[in-house]
Amino acid sequence: MSSPAPTQRLVLELGAGERIVGDHLPGALPGYLYLHGMGSVRAGEKSERLLDHAAQKGRAFTRFDFRGHGESSGQMGQVTIREILEDTAQVLRAVGPCVLVGSSLGGLVGTFVTAQHADLVVGLTLLAPAFGLLARLEHRLDPQGRMWTSDGRSFHLAERVAADARTLDESSLPGRIHVPTLVVHGTADEVVPPAASERLFAALATPRKELWLVPGGGHRLNEIAAEIGPRTDALVACWRG
Repeated sequence: MSSPAPTQRLVLELGAGERIVGDHLPGALPGYLYLHGMGSVRAGEKSERLLDHAAQKGRAFTRFDFRGHGESSGQMGQVTIREILEDTAQVLRAVGPCVLVGSSLGGLVGTFVTAQHADLVVGLTLLAPAFGLLARLEHRLDPQGRMWTSDGRSFHLAERVAADARTLDESSLPGRIHVPTLVVHGTADEVVPPAASERLFAALATPRKELWLVPGGGHRLNEIAAEIGPRTDALVACWRG
């Protein structure tokens, strides 16, 4: 395996002691912006392979930890989805137009951001996107008020986070997406049912869309990590010529 591409540390100060921490690889625009899942962090198999792909293509690449995760400020379960959406938009404004590649919660976040900031997004790749999460957020709490991540970690969900989720409408999102979109889902996903992505795909407004069902694939989809960049490029094709 080749050495990791050298990246610059990205820190965006938000005020009141809040900050976003990530990595940025300078390159041609549009670049790639990777959005991780709930309970995860920016570094991982999928983002590493996408970073390698960006470096090979001479394209910019960015990834960051959502607040409440990794090196960014905040505690998991205390940061609202709406705050994560605004943080993502701030990163986009800082690095320039991108193709968004989002995993699980990152896929849901990426879809909201694409609908809200179409001028900053040229394409969208959704990896097991967590559609249906907001509607069932409070139903996923155990008797102690804790939510559990797919890798067995728990955290308490603040009421302000639950209240914020109730105000966000997932159902209208597919009809507001007009950029090329690749939806990827494993047929053996134990966290988000593949049918959720099939419904999402059918409702997408964009005519440039592709549904990739990975036989036997689970929620993480690390087994196809190296294919995500090329499959995204083939659909988006925004930098040909």
